[in-house]
Amino acid sequence: MPGLGLIFWMTVAFGCVLYILRKYAWKPILEVLNERENLLANSFKDAKRVEYEMSQLAAVKTEKLAEAEKAREEIIARANKDAEGIVEEAREKAREEARILSENAEEMAKKYKREAMQEIRDQLSALSIDLAEKILKEEFSDKQRNAVYVSKLLDEVALN
Repeated sequence: MPGLGLIFWMTVAFGCVLYILRKYAWKPILEVLNERENLLANSFKDAKRVEYEMSQLAAVKTEKLAEAEKAREEIIARANKDAEGIVEEAREKAREEARILSENAEEMAKKYKREAMQEIRDQLSALSIDLAEKILKEEFSDKQRNAVYVSKLLDEVALN
């Protein structure tokens, strides 16, 4: 067991160290601890504020993405509608052009038919005249046959 003097001097030494620490070190240590505590509290508040702002930004982001998606769908729908309109317009134009071409082709066919018929008539007329000329030359060589033939022709003309 330690002696009474040793305990006394140890208590005096401890008191002096405690007094010196309290006078010179205790305040700076408490100030550093208080500053650290305030810094941590402020950091925690800032973290909460940033977390709240991030959640707000996430909500805004979601809203903006929804708006962008809606706008994209509207643009696509409008583009599809415009494309359908253009295609339908092109179809109508093609139908009209086909109708015009068909009418022109019909008119050309009628014209070629008339021209061909006229050419056939002209050729038939020329052939008929040549044939008639040859027949008349042959027929008019005999006078009696001429009379019979002329009466036959008159009968045919009268029937028509």
